[in-house]
Amino acid sequence: MMTAPAQSESRRLFSSSVAMIGGRLISAGFGWAGSVIIARSLTGDDWGRYSFVFALLGMLEIVTDLGVGRVVLARLTSNDRAEASKIAGSFFVLRAVLGVVGFAIAVGYAWAIGLDPVVMAATMLAGTTVLIATPANALFVLYQSRLKLTYVALCDIAGQAVQFLLIVVVSLFSPMLLMFILPAVVREVIVFAGRAFGVPKLLDREFRPSFREPTAYWGEMLREAIPLSVGFALLHLLERIDMLMLQWMDTFDAVGKYAVGYKFSDLLGLAVSALAIPFTTVLITAWPGKPEVFRARFRQAVLIAALLAGVAVVVFIPSAQAVITLLYGVEFESASLAAILLVVGAGFSGVTYAVVSSLIAAKKLRVFPIIAAAGLILNVVLNLILIPLQSIVGAALATVITESAMLVAMLLVLQWSLKVAQLIPWTIFIRMIIIVGVVVFLFTQLIDINWVLEVVGSLVVFVAVWGVAERKTSAVVVDLIRNRFGTETEPADDH
Repeated sequence: MMTAPAQSESRRLFSSSVAMIGGRLISAGFGWAGSVIIARSLTGDDWGRYSFVFALLGMLEIVTDLGVGRVVLARLTSNDRAEASKIAGSFFVLRAVLGVVGFAIAVGYAWAIGLDPVVMAATMLAGTTVLIATPANALFVLYQSRLKLTYVALCDIAGQAVQFLLIVVVSLFSPMLLMFILPAVVREVIVFAGRAFGVPKLLDREFRPSFREPTAYWGEMLREAIPLSVGFALLHLLERIDMLMLQWMDTFDAVGKYAVGYKFSDLLGLAVSALAIPFTTVLITAWPGKPEVFRARFRQAVLIAALLAGVAVVVFIPSAQAVITLLYGVEFESASLAAILLVVGAGFSGVTYAVVSSLIAAKKLRVFPIIAAAGLILNVVLNLILIPLQSIVGAALATVITESAMLVAMLLVLQWSLKVAQLIPWTIFIRMIIIVGVVVFLFTQLIDINWVLEVVGSLVVFVAVWGVAERKTSAVVVDLIRNRFGTETEPADDH
């Protein structure tokens, strides 16, 4: 029978997971719609410039994050109330400084490679989002430590909705590259203000930032975060280096088409990464004192991540060409195969992030940077070979190969380092891949019907086959829902 504290944790875990996934998907929907308007309003080259600038800024998480947030999260969940407030304040100031550094690096890179004045100006304007978002993410960690993420999700939705409305206004009255960047800046201002406003209302006093010793914990934070920082820096670089390599080896038009593919894969990535956020918190509290709870929570995280990936793949593959043409225009039809490959790659990387969350919780991070470095090297080599041969399709294929190899490597490292019995559900992963492959083949090669019917049929068949084949695994989702509504049950666990 589950104890009251465990049941309470399950309820908060479920609520936070639903809020984060739902919030990310709604925000992504607004962002997606906005990207369609921007892509249709700008020329192909200007859309490529817009995509390149934000891809460059996205890579700056290497500098602005450094993995410090995850180290601080472990401290905040330890319930050392005497230090929590000072640590939170020191962390906030450190993130603000890292935001300034990230902005300087973005502008410096744009100047060093000799980008034209318009792209340089776009980089400087868009770079202000880094200055705002970096300390805002420090506030996010405070909410994460208490599993109070519903409010954060609502703030994100509000910011994204305002950005979308401003994009519509710009498209109607001044559809220029620089003007389309302003809505992104406004979004970050709204998100930061919302998170800051909620801190004194939603968090206990001891978890509110104190700025009396703003640099007191910097050295300690950075030293503990070094392996994590390097690993996440390399992992993030691995995921976005293809955009920069396309700009070097191809054209801005190719970058713009490839960015369309990323819009779809990022939707899946947002959902799965949102799932990892609350699970990281409960995994940290479970290790090392509660290995059975850790095992159950880990399997819940990776199995739900795999299920989300499977649903996304079987729904997107039959609809990719039609949806891309419908949303972005016939000139982007050639991006459909690359988009499919990127969504498949995102499915692998989503499960990888759940595995990384477990390594973080267990403080087993020394091998992580090595695997990430190997993955980055593999991805760069594959891009050098495949981009000249297949352009955006080659870049996407390199991503799939790299992400699948990374997932297998991370799973092996986790099993080897933690030595927890039956931790990795290998057979379930294999069955999931087989089911996805069979369903996709059935509805893309054997059945020739309208693409909408193909999508519906693929989803229904996939869910039905998965439900029959994985009856025990489906209890993972059922258990989380039951715990949310107060039904006492142990965490589901399947072999």
